[in-house]
Amino acid sequence: MSSKGFTEQKLNLTLALCAVLISIASFYATYLQANAAEKQVKAMTLPLLQYGTGNVNSETKESVLEFSIINNGVGPALLKSSIFHYKEQEYQLFSRFLDACCQKEYKKFKQNKPKMHLKLGSEITSSMHNRILPAQEEFIFYQLYNGEFSSDLWQKLNKERFHLSMEMCYCSLLDECYLTQARGLVVPIEACPVQ
Repeated sequence: MSSKGFTEQKLNLTLALCAVLISIASFYATYLQANAAEKQVKAMTLPLLQYGTGNVNSETKESVLEFSIINNGVGPALLKSSIFHYKEQEYQLFSRFLDACCQKEYKKFKQNKPKMHLKLGSEITSSMHNRILPAQEEFIFYQLYNGEFSSDLWQKLNKERFHLSMEMCYCSLLDECYLTQARGLVVPIEACPVQ
């Protein structure tokens, strides 16, 4: 006995297959939507830290060497660690870089420096690690004002700063971490090294 058309069994099987295909398509669409939403949240909170230096304060027009970190991203960053690269050497502290680049001038300045007298040439330092840097903000971690007591160091450091680069490890609010390497290349990493 041959049967033409759909039997009840074939119809049930066809409906079941259609239901499975619709479920798979629905699951895939939900996955794509969730993935797109996750990427959008990441993009909206992505920090981008960059190193900068200058020799004139843009607001006061004073002759001051400034070393800074700028967050050019759209989300805040938590700076975890940094390494200074100077003439193929690595330094974890900015003061170690100053010793390496300008030892004679830095030692003389430390012995004679005035206490917070900017006109005579003073320095201002700030701690960098575990600092939250909001989006589109600049954090100046070292300033050296040009003056009577700092002139030699200022001149030397003004030349040597062009040989300095900085590697920074920082994390976003979503606890995603990034490494900005010496040439400004940003690479996602699992976690920042403990410094």
